[in-house]
Amino acid sequence: MENSKVPFWFWIITILALLWFFMDMAGFYSRVFMLDQIADKMPEAQLTLYKNMPSWVNVVFGLEVFGGLMGSLALLSKKKWAFIMFLISIMGVLSQSFYVWFISDAINVIGQPAIIMPLVSIAIGIVLVVFSRYAISKNWIK
Repeated sequence: MENSKVPFWFWIITILALLWFFMDMAGFYSRVFMLDQIADKMPEAQLTLYKNMPSWVNVVFGLEVFGGLMGSLALLSKKKWAFIMFLISIMGVLSQSFYVWFISDAINVIGQPAIIMPLVSIAIGIVLVVFSRYAISKNWIK
């Protein structure tokens, strides 16, 4: 099948996804390699929440971030494995959100951001899974 012309908005979504996951990567590194200067400025309850977080939560956060980053780079390269990477990413964000909402005390400690930010991440993840699948169906990525 011949190559279909990729619309301009494909590139806008791809660049926005890439920027989102670069920002997410900064959040990942700041949580996993938390500097004393950051920890010293946190409320005690929030610091306790982060210190008691099981390592699997950081692993699934890493899957979210790096799966999404790889998916964005695959879109940029017009590769259809972007879809698989975005599936990995959404599984990571769903797993992490489950921990935040149902296992930890994050909602009581952090408040509304502990509800809103996971919802934003889930929405972006779903959009990128659907978008990459659509791009495959349109033969924009191979």
